[in-house]
Amino acid sequence: MRALPLLLLALLPAVANAQTAAPTPPPPLPRCAEDADGTACAWGRAEAFDAGSLQLHGLSVSLIGITVPGRKDLCASRASREEFDCARLAKRKMADLVRNGVACELLDVGGGELWGRCRTVEGDLGRLLVQAGVARAAKDGPYEDSQLQAINAKRGLWAGDVVLPRDWDNARHKALDKD
Repeated sequence: MRALPLLLLALLPAVANAQTAAPTPPPPLPRCAEDADGTACAWGRAEAFDAGSLQLHGLSVSLIGITVPGRKDLCASRASREEFDCARLAKRKMADLVRNGVACELLDVGGGELWGRCRTVEGDLGRLLVQAGVARAAKDGPYEDSQLQAINAKRGLWAGDVVLPRDWDNARHKALDKD
């Protein structure tokens, strides 16, 4: 019976050390820059999202500078000849990028929509989607170089196996002709 208290005393430091080792905290939420040039800003966890917009504190914010496949756009795999929703890849990437929060600088209101440039822990959300090949750079937008990188690297929808909708295929040819 005396061995039990001694055993407990011997295990106490190991138990205390195990309790003090705290798990790694999640990364901090992205915040708006303090020098946001007087524009409105919203930050926090995205409540909902699709391929090219997100909802933040009840505001629906469309990402400025990018174009994403529409809900009815179908892509196909050359290998399997199966069609799939082109926007599916963008939705998955968006989910991955906004999981740790987002900060959106609200830049414009047009056609009943809020347009903004959003940042995540990883960087500019529009640029990250274009670099991943799941969104197109808007004409004369800030992401044309990122789009060319994605096309040349055959990332996302620019992969050689993917048959794109006509307007995406035209964008690929125009980008490669510039290069």
